Amino acid sequence: MKNQIAALIADVLKDLDVPGITPEVTVPEDSGHGDYTTNVAMILAKTLKKPPMEIALQVKEAITRQLSLVSHKKPIQNIHKGSQKASQKSTSLYILQAIDRVDVTPPGFLNIFLIEASLISQLQQVLKAKEAYGTSQIKVGEGIMVEYGDPNTHKAFHIGHLRNITIGESVARLLEAAGAEVIHTSYQGDVGMHIAKCLYALLNIEAIYHELDHVRTAHDKAKVDFLGGAYAAGSSKFDESEEVKKEVAGINKKIYAKDPQVYPLYQESRQWSLDYFEGVYTRVGTVYKRNYFEGEVYETGKHNVLEGLKKGIFEESEGAIIFPGEKFGLHNRVFITKEGNPTYEGKDMGLGPLQYHDLAKWTKHPVLVIRVVGPEQAGYFQVVFEAQSRLFPELRDKFYHLIAGWVKLKHGKMSSRSGNVVLGEWLLDEAKKAILKIVKKNASNYTESEQNKIAEKAAVAAVKYAFLKVGPTSEIAFDLKESVNFQGDSGPYLQYTYARARSVLRKSQISNPNDQKEGKDKNPHTTLDIEISDLRFDSYHLNPEERAAARLLTHFPDVVAEAGSRLSPGVLCTYLFKLAQSYNLFYAKHTILGGAEKPSAISHQPSAKAESGKLNAASSFRLALTAATAQILKTGLYLLGIETLEQM
Repeated sequence: MKNQIAALIADVLKDLDVPGITPEVTVPEDSGHGDYTTNVAMILAKTLKKPPMEIALQVKEAITRQLSLVSHKKPIQNIHKGSQKASQKSTSLYILQAIDRVDVTPPGFLNIFLIEASLISQLQQVLKAKEAYGTSQIKVGEGIMVEYGDPNTHKAFHIGHLRNITIGESVARLLEAAGAEVIHTSYQGDVGMHIAKCLYALLNIEAIYHELDHVRTAHDKAKVDFLGGAYAAGSSKFDESEEVKKEVAGINKKIYAKDPQVYPLYQESRQWSLDYFEGVYTRVGTVYKRNYFEGEVYETGKHNVLEGLKKGIFEESEGAIIFPGEKFGLHNRVFITKEGNPTYEGKDMGLGPLQYHDLAKWTKHPVLVIRVVGPEQAGYFQVVFEAQSRLFPELRDKFYHLIAGWVKLKHGKMSSRSGNVVLGEWLLDEAKKAILKIVKKNASNYTESEQNKIAEKAAVAAVKYAFLKVGPTSEIAFDLKESVNFQGDSGPYLQYTYARARSVLRKSQISNPNDQKEGKDKNPHTTLDIEISDLRFDSYHLNPEERAAARLLTHFPDVVAEAGSRLSPGVLCTYLFKLAQSYNLFYAKHTILGGAEKPSAISHQPSAKAESGKLNAASSFRLALTAATAQILKTGLYLLGIETLEQM
């Protein structure tokens, strides 16, 4: 809708001899300032040497003249999906049919108000399109790989990994909603000194070595906890002794060489980590198409760097091979050590071409590889991408580093810390414990199994939403109490609002044709044989709370598009919270089914049922609004990587 209004204003400006301008159209916080607004008149004031109010009034008059030629009595034909294929004439007609009036406010804002019929038409589109509402063709045909998560074997899956995987999953889903073919991948460190330190402890620290056989029969989490302890012990010994440093370096070489003295234990312990990670991925709802490993790219990376050395792309320096980044306004970095081993940078020279090759294999039109990695790697990737582009010119501008900001805990140190690490699953478990207390206190009708299911899904929602509601690049201080608040800006609050809306629909005895298609039983207490799509309310006049909620529904496609284009799920979080607040205010003030309005409501609307067994326009609209709100909450939460709950 925003783009279509912008196009209409651009056409008007062209008629006023101001071509080539595409105004920015936004949604004002205060609905009293319109459903959409633009400050284009203020932007053009200097260029046109006219007061912004004069320009704004000219645009208003031009649009008003066009509005006088359009009948609002004709049904509004929604062209949101596929609007880019519609003719300019039909797009303008649709927008003009949707606009009620244009106001001008100082110092030169143009405020556009939509007619109620337009809001109702959009609501009907939500009910018709269901989960497809909000999708677009903006990136149709584009092949995009998103690499995220990236935990290293033999080390802890910490809260940084948890935020990273949360951001990456949501960004990937938003890109899919824009029509892109998205490949979900991860890149894991399964070779290197951190693993050599861990194996040193497994082989040489007696207390740890003697635990091995017992740990082999333990569950996955116990195994990775054991490896984490071994890594910490090995790192401590490494820092204390030059002799140990030599032994660890020797173990590292043996791993690369697949030496039978250490390789079987390396493979076994590596698999422990991978099995555990799969459990975490399942818990947070992530499925990867491909997991890449350092161990599979280090040889190719080293080869590519040596070839680049022959071409003068890399240089020798003190026995090592470096990329002279200073020549390109960056900094120099080592790609192969003086011992002949590829560094992380060197391995990336094998990873990049492999990723893009796979992207070309799996998608029709490969466009971009997005790597979701922490802010400390910003300078690293500037050098790596430049070196890669000089080795493989066809890969220039095909890789992008999306920064995933750091996470810290708001309230001091926690007992679960191992060194400075807070484990990802520990955080999920703490959120689950907090939510389970709330559920047990307020949901006595649920079985223990049902309570556990609710607490698990709400815990994942709490943590994910807290990670996503701020920009992906921002550092966050995680507040457990705030994240599990069922009445605040949180994941559980959105889940609760969805469950409330679904409860209303169940109580309404309105059937959903999708339930029958999916083999679900109809409400056994149904007395109204009516489907959502059969509800009639075309001439209904909306009260302020209904209009506010319906207004928000129309913004969803624009919000999804913006969140995807900015790679920022927080945009969607903000919108969903506003939608939930708006619906809950409507719910609190107005009766949806049966009886008179709630005492707090100020409304001239009739009661929900005109007569027994039939729904009037008021209850029909309110049920449709409830169904549409539930649908958008479900779709929006899916795009955040969060599951909904039918009951809470």
